[in-house]
Amino acid sequence: MRTQLLGPVLVGALLATVLVPAPWATAHEKHAPLLPDRFRDQVVIGGLDQPTAMAFAPDGRVFVAEKTGVIKVFDGLDDTDADVFADLNVNVENFYDRGLLGLTLDPEFPARPYVYVSYAYNHVLGDPAPAPRWGEPGQYYDDCPDPPGADDQGCVVSGRVSRLTADGNQVTGEEQVLVEDYCLQFPSHATGTVAFGPDGALYASAGEGANYNYEDYGQTGNPCGDPVDEGGALRAQDLRTGGDPVGLNGTVIRIDPDTGLGAPGNPLASSPDLNARRIIADGFRNPFRFAFRPGTSQVVVGDVGSFQYEELNTLPTTTPDQVVDFGWPCYEGAGRNPGWDVLDKPVCEDLYAEGSARSPTFQYDARGGEVAPDESCPVGSSAISGVAFPTASSYPARFRDALVFSDYARGCIWALGKKKDGSPDPGTVRILVEGASSPVNLVTGPGGDLFYAELGVNGLGYPAVGAGAIHRIHYYRGNQPPVVDLTTDRVSGPLRLAVQLDASGSTDPDGDALSYAWDLDGDGQFDDATGAKVTRTFTREINYRVGVRVSDPSGASDTALVTVYAGDTAPTLTVASPAASLRWSVGQSIHLEASATDPEEDGGVVPEERMAWHLTIRHCPAICHSHPTDQWIGQSVVDVEAPDHEYPSYLLVTASATDSRGLTTTRSIQLSPRKARLGFTTKPVGLRVSVAGARERAPLHRTFIRGGHFTLSAPKKQRWHGHRYRFVRWSDGRARTHVVVAEPGARDYRAVYRRVR
Repeated sequence: MRTQLLGPVLVGALLATVLVPAPWATAHEKHAPLLPDRFRDQVVIGGLDQPTAMAFAPDGRVFVAEKTGVIKVFDGLDDTDADVFADLNVNVENFYDRGLLGLTLDPEFPARPYVYVSYAYNHVLGDPAPAPRWGEPGQYYDDCPDPPGADDQGCVVSGRVSRLTADGNQVTGEEQVLVEDYCLQFPSHATGTVAFGPDGALYASAGEGANYNYEDYGQTGNPCGDPVDEGGALRAQDLRTGGDPVGLNGTVIRIDPDTGLGAPGNPLASSPDLNARRIIADGFRNPFRFAFRPGTSQVVVGDVGSFQYEELNTLPTTTPDQVVDFGWPCYEGAGRNPGWDVLDKPVCEDLYAEGSARSPTFQYDARGGEVAPDESCPVGSSAISGVAFPTASSYPARFRDALVFSDYARGCIWALGKKKDGSPDPGTVRILVEGASSPVNLVTGPGGDLFYAELGVNGLGYPAVGAGAIHRIHYYRGNQPPVVDLTTDRVSGPLRLAVQLDASGSTDPDGDALSYAWDLDGDGQFDDATGAKVTRTFTREINYRVGVRVSDPSGASDTALVTVYAGDTAPTLTVASPAASLRWSVGQSIHLEASATDPEEDGGVVPEERMAWHLTIRHCPAICHSHPTDQWIGQSVVDVEAPDHEYPSYLLVTASATDSRGLTTTRSIQLSPRKARLGFTTKPVGLRVSVAGARERAPLHRTFIRGGHFTLSAPKKQRWHGHRYRFVRWSDGRARTHVVVAEPGARDYRAVYRRVR
């Protein structure tokens, strides 16, 4: 999954100071999502830190995986006080798209008390040293030092599918590792979903672990030990190559949940290679999420795309006669991937000749326009992030048992139509939720309703403490509950602190009159005031969790809460470096330095451990979206190397200071890059070349960030105006396909061809 922020957030060169309360914000403190009539998006569990997966037990308990490696268990959807079931942070690498991303329960839970997880294992295959390879035990965000550099050589880790044993709400005994044969070089396209199929077998997915900035075929260090031209993204085609053991990158596997061995009935069950026995599908870039179509043995896999398409791929059965190959990286969408087609790599050429790659059931343009008619979802970037089949009998027929999918970057959830036999109809797409909050997983839960995990990010695309949540999409056939809207004129200040709270913007979908009940002393009882608006003066120097319950005459209600920091003011933050005028190139060192004062703190200074810096790439191909890149918690002074990314992009560096009560002040500075505009042509003029994965006719010009890397390639043969041409050389004297560093002042890159008679 590409880590991106839903929707556009446009910023100026120097953002104003913002106050961010540390306790989790309710959904009512955000922009409400838009759904079809009588559907409601409800937060049922809040206060989570980067939730990525959830599982519902038959006894009502809810297990939630957090990206950091923590697993929490709630006694029910109304439980607000979770138990920590397990903390795997020592083993889990939480970095970029890596982390604890998959969670499921044994189908016979709790009789078989097993919890299954999938995560990026902070360890290198074959290394005798224990985890963590990167970072320190107890550290919940793991950095990648430079060298090796996240996008340079990569901080290599492996992946795991493991089984944990539950004793009540606590894990007991040792972790049982079922599978650990993944080699993940770069920080995206990591592990994904783990789930049981209708046949009782355990399924798991994982990405190819390659670099997303260029066509990666193993040319960068090759720490995974792949043969020439079989590494990088081509690990997703490992079954097509011999001479080395089979890896599991870019696959969906089907295994025995007790042993981790390939399950009986798998297409390569008789292979001498244990990994080959596990695989039922390959050729994926990042098969982040998958789901089983109810009443069938079909598996639908959401594969996060690169520059062209997001895909929904269907395995017609869980036990195919042969491994189903979905073609990545040789194909993206239904056609050949132009960035790879021109490379003439033997693996892809063999696949093209066979024509055996399976096309997606549905695809949409990763950078194009709307997915469904009459929607208002952001465009310009995409990352498919969830797949499910909600079965609620209350849902209208068009959504019941339909294939539903989400996109993290666009912040929307859609449903495909259904054919007469009930199978997904790619010709009909409907919007279900516009403005879904950072969805990273879809699950069919209690009552057959659709649930989704909200990662919980701030306006910079970074996870905010306690901002994650589990949402339920419910359909009301009868009376609909009110929709609360709570605003305040302030949430902090010196004593005596008078706060005006206003719920007059609350509405009722049925037009019913509303009543209001307030909790103004933070005791959890809504018995302190009535009326749509109230004013409360707070006299004690504590944090108050206050709110309103809005009810209709039938007793249906909605609640909103807010934290008031009485007797507290936010820190004053000073950023000494960098200046907003700084211009950067890829690899340039950027000095970050900040300090903060606060009269309520000891000595009037915010201590180092409550300072932090965040680095975000803002990529703006059509609309701007965010790629959170790194963060330094407990540091006020940092030197960072400017990362590589596609133009147009800029860096957003954000300093924050948090006082002892939880009030945070942040300041963000936008840093624009130095640019390099390069030209590309051919001799004769008009032939095609491939620049950064896009195949176009020359001459052309492209703008890059200075110092950035991109792949430049020319087809070996091509036709033009009825003549055939064969490649001779590039003007820079390098290979037909090579990586270029974008530097200004370079002459046009010319591909010279010879006419073949």
